[in-house]
Amino acid sequence: GLVACTTADPLMPTNSITVAIQKQHPKEVKSLKKGVRIYFQPKSTMIDEEYQPALSVAAQLLQANKNFALQIEGHTDSSGSLASNNKVSLNRANLVKDYLINEYKVNPEQLMILGSGPTKPIADNKTADGKAKNRRVEVILKIK
Repeated sequence: GLVACTTADPLMPTNSITVAIQKQHPKEVKSLKKGVRIYFQPKSTMIDEEYQPALSVAAQLLQANKNFALQIEGHTDSSGSLASNNKVSLNRANLVKDYLINEYKVNPEQLMILGSGPTKPIADNKTADGKAKNRRVEVILKIK
């Protein structure tokens, strides 16, 4: 039985459903723990289809285990005022939240919303490419 112990992830409570989800979707589960970055076009509020597999797995995990929560943190590039960016980052985080609630009937109490505006860039705001990387929502699986 030692082998099983070393492969178990101490962060993940083991109920059979969560274990099954992890086995079926190892890539999505791993990226959710690290944080899935959802990128937006300028001024856009559309969640691209490429993010649906990860969000679907996130929803399944939340439904399988009420100790799981998703932190949904919105970010912007540095164009525009701080106030408007804070609002935009919160709006984008709420879009992801509403999507999870409407599409997958996720419990809103398991969703934590943050709007960080331009305060946590992951790329250089001097380039268009950098700005595009900074316009994101990060979805991270947490244990409550």
